Amino acid sequence: MIGELRVSLGALRRNARALQNLVGLQRAAFVVKSNAYGHGLVPTAIAIEGFATRVCVYAVEEALALREGGVNAPILILGPVPPEMLDAVLAAKSEIALWDTRTFLHDLAAAARRRSEPFPVHVKVNTGLNRLGLEPGEVADATEDYVRLKELRITGIFSHLSAAEEIDSPYTMQQVARFERAVAESRPLLERHGIRPFRHIAASAAAMLWPQTRLDFSRFGIALYGLWPSAATRDAMGREALPLEPALALLSSLVVTRTIATGEPVGYGNTFVATREMRVGVVPLGYADGVPRGLSNRGAFLVEGARCPIVGRVAMNLTTIDVTAAPHARPGSTVTLIGSDGNDAVTADDWAAWAETINYEIVARLPAHVPRRYYDD
Repeated sequence: MIGELRVSLGALRRNARALQNLVGLQRAAFVVKSNAYGHGLVPTAIAIEGFATRVCVYAVEEALALREGGVNAPILILGPVPPEMLDAVLAAKSEIALWDTRTFLHDLAAAARRRSEPFPVHVKVNTGLNRLGLEPGEVADATEDYVRLKELRITGIFSHLSAAEEIDSPYTMQQVARFERAVAESRPLLERHGIRPFRHIAASAAAMLWPQTRLDFSRFGIALYGLWPSAATRDAMGREALPLEPALALLSSLVVTRTIATGEPVGYGNTFVATREMRVGVVPLGYADGVPRGLSNRGAFLVEGARCPIVGRVAMNLTTIDVTAAPHARPGSTVTLIGSDGNDAVTADDWAAWAETINYEIVARLPAHVPRRYYDD
């Protein structure tokens, strides 16, 4: 076995149910972009769509793959949509984010006329993340333009918070206030046309820490997969109040074991030199397979329930570990890179700490070529 990701569909469903309980029925949307944060796009969406008021993706291709895979839940595409893909989006019964007041509007209207159905859109407001979205002062005028186009149907209005993981975040409250003003300025026009769009601004951290941001629904990404947006959110909520379960484990097996003498180096650059006679094992996964190079000489995997430190640099396809603490380790022995073995566990958060990054990046960069096996528990 080169390597295998094992994903618990039961854990995904339990997380979805816990998050739905946090915000209320019909108030939880789930984000499955980037191959469901590494967990597998279609199987993840199928597992949780019964709890979802929306399934959110980034790209058109993800929406199309979900429909082809049998997902029936409403889909919201959060990222830019190429004009040439608009017909496919409508055919897939998907909503898009809209922050344009120029040529793209005519492309939307043309696609809607070709299919004789209105195009459902969620108006994106930039409240301070300063990436995508209309400026708050532009929303009322843009909304007037949108309402004039009978080919559009305004389904939602939303924004994205930039610092919601912080327990004390005045900027979050500033963003919420900007959003509320933009919505209030647009409301009279929308109500005259009988339009009551869904309002949404909270992702996982905000929905946990800032209940006032939950609005009509919250968009849960990282929390769906049993991972916390930050240590602060975990400590503030408490695992008992919100019982999230990591849904993913990464396993492999040793392909080589050998004994090396004191003074022998391991790996490229000779960054590790044995200070004693020791047994090492080679794991056939490296940074091309999602193991960050930042784990070099810092991380550890589990073999026979023992924590085995990474020695030397993580290579493109191979990683070497010290298996001295696992005396029966041999070629074919199971290696747990992420997950539990015996009384110990290595988590995506551990990898993130060793690599000096965040757990989002760890799981999202697990490549598609590593096989995924889904099981129900």
